[in-house]
Amino acid sequence: MANETLEYVAEVRRRLDEVEKDRDALTLAARWCADAVMSGGLVHVFGAGHSHMAAEEAFHRAGGLVAVNAVLVEWLMVHSGRRASLLERLPGLGEAIVSTEPVERGDVFFVVSNSGRNPVPVEVAEAAKARGAKVVAVVSREHSANVTARGDRDVKLPDVADLVLDNHVSLGDAAVAVGEARAGGLSNVMALVIIQTIVVETVKLLVSRGVEPAVFKSANVDGADQWNREQVAKLKRVPTLLRYWTA
Repeated sequence: MANETLEYVAEVRRRLDEVEKDRDALTLAARWCADAVMSGGLVHVFGAGHSHMAAEEAFHRAGGLVAVNAVLVEWLMVHSGRRASLLERLPGLGEAIVSTEPVERGDVFFVVSNSGRNPVPVEVAEAAKARGAKVVAVVSREHSANVTARGDRDVKLPDVADLVLDNHVSLGDAAVAVGEARAGGLSNVMALVIIQTIVVETVKLLVSRGVEPAVFKSANVDGADQWNREQVAKLKRVPTLLRYWTA
């Protein structure tokens, strides 16, 4: 085993090489985020099922942008079990989700969905666009292209988004063939890398424009609570889940 390739690591590395080729698209997403932050706007992140982890990754963490609104819908998360999968396929919920979030013109709204086929992510993207936000999809182009749209419309997430970022995950997500089975999901790993890449590029752009970026410090570093509270207080619009800082 010591001399054998760790197949999952090799698969991740191969896809990271592919993501690195998407520099222009990633830079564009970062520029939109920097523009939103500078104008007092927000960067929203939504995902259903396992994809909700991308919203958690972007939100309220060390090294993360303060102006991030995580759109976390509990009944669409994995711990809701089978119910979450069924609800993600149910038309008519996307508008209700976005209507309860502080989405405005000039914001950036990331929708993360590996397949991009289910009605809820599509409708969330449409509702965000209707409010004037730029919509960025993080999706597997291969998977999305090889499945049909669910619901009563032939519309998938890449059809709706202003910008599509490919996670370069193969159809079916699982990366490594082991006998008759396939193991090792990739979509979350790739989504988190993409999100963090955009965060870093956004911060770099802000600095290059002479703006001190509002970035969270680790809560386990002395003085961080005060710093983080001050950064939240500077926001023109406070993300839903950060309002306790200003209460």
